[in-house]
Amino acid sequence: MDLKLKASKRTVNGRHVRKLRTEGVVPGVVYGHRSESEAVTLDAAEFRRVFARAGRTHLVDLEMDGGRAQKVLIKEVQTHPRFDGAQHVDLFRIDLKEKLQIDVPVTIVGESPAVKRGDGDLLISLHAVRVECLPSDIPEAIEVDVAGLKEVDDAVRVHDLKFPDGVTILTGGDEMIVKVQAHRVAEEPVAEAAEGEEAVAEGEEGAEGEAGAAEPEASAE
Repeated sequence: MDLKLKASKRTVNGRHVRKLRTEGVVPGVVYGHRSESEAVTLDAAEFRRVFARAGRTHLVDLEMDGGRAQKVLIKEVQTHPRFDGAQHVDLFRIDLKEKLQIDVPVTIVGESPAVKRGDGDLLISLHAVRVECLPSDIPEAIEVDVAGLKEVDDAVRVHDLKFPDGVTILTGGDEMIVKVQAHRVAEEPVAEAAEGEEAVAEGEEGAEGEAGAAEPEASAE
């Protein structure tokens, strides 16, 4: 899939960048491939559409001020909890002949028999794996089939996965990606509550005993 993104060189910096965002423009920077970084601006709506399709693993053709397109990856997207959309974007230049290291997202497929029976819950420990490959060989995602997780504590680890030719896995093979975890039993809080009730009962009995011992003193007077 061919994805294109237009950019313009940015001269505005610092506090003035905020004004760009109100005008539907996203500030960013392009760097990498032994070249100086360049401050750029992107159309917010266009970037949102491209990022929805490209994510961080698809190559994008970046056209700088109408010039020749260069291959980039969307490396980082900064957001803000109070404002919608991207607040700043990092774009990484790519050389198609050089291998690179990149985090590829994990996608869970299939259904675990143990989870289907209700014996446990699916616990996902790893959401991405790091690989090394040529830009043209970057997998869109790594599928992890959980259909083989038939019992509680069954798991899939990195060394269980199969990777496409030309893709070298860098994440440790013993790293756990997903497992079936037994349901948590909420018995301890009940036991603690019962112990608390016993303590209260004992306290009440003690209080009654103390009250009974005080009465003779009062009558003695």
